[in-house]
Amino acid sequence: MSNSDTTQIDFSQFPHDSLMELSYVSRATQDMGLLSLMNLLEEAVNRNRELGISGVLYFDSGVFGQILEGYPEKVATVWNFIRKDRRHGEIQVLSKETIQERKFSNWSMKFFGSEEISRYVPELKTLFEGSLDKLPEELLILMRSIATAQIEQDLGDVSHT
Repeated sequence: MSNSDTTQIDFSQFPHDSLMELSYVSRATQDMGLLSLMNLLEEAVNRNRELGISGVLYFDSGVFGQILEGYPEKVATVWNFIRKDRRHGEIQVLSKETIQERKFSNWSMKFFGSEEISRYVPELKTLFEGSLDKLPEELLILMRSIATAQIEQDLGDVSHT
């Protein structure tokens, strides 16, 4: 399975010394049980930590959504790995942009599943049953807002200890 045409990104368009954000959705090409997800997440956390990448990963009903933050050369390394990973199909880039600062600086990869999502937007689960075409913008907004809410909650938990 090749995603090369629709997922090719020219990372040289981003200043090498500026942070960037890349977000995408994809459909799992195989059953992703709990063990598979834990293995994927462990790989992502280790790779991202090594490369200085932060972000958030969402998975539910066979759909991945991810936001990656870091320097373009490092994001490109992770992106090329994702593009070649046979677990991902129907990859759609949602956005790629320069950012001033990280939103997820404390997370080499924060994972959100259906439990977290259903707390915030239970009706979103119905979007996953169809095509990815109607999903991208809603999922990107949701990942950003849930991550922001989680950061605020984490900060609140720290201030109460």
